[in-house]
Amino acid sequence: IICPYLDTIDRSSLDFDFEKLCCVSLTNLNVYVCLVCGKYFQGRAKGSPAYNHSLSSGHHVFLSLETAGVFCLPDLYEV
Repeated sequence: IICPYLDTIDRSSLDFDFEKLCCVSLTNLNVYVCLVCGKYFQGRAKGSPAYNHSLSSGHHVFLSLETAGVFCLPDLYEV
């Protein structure tokens, strides 16, 4: 599947020196970084902070800090 949102990635907003905690739940488990705004969110399933961020902000490309996989949300597929 080709993600139509890859051109929305903003490398200038990414800073991996921050502590890898979800900015909503403050956990370090199952954390994804939004590749559009650089904020960290937990999970990618429906109802998770990352999923909700994709719906509310229109940001669709996330990187798993655990697996380095890139995912398109809220469509839930790996790029």
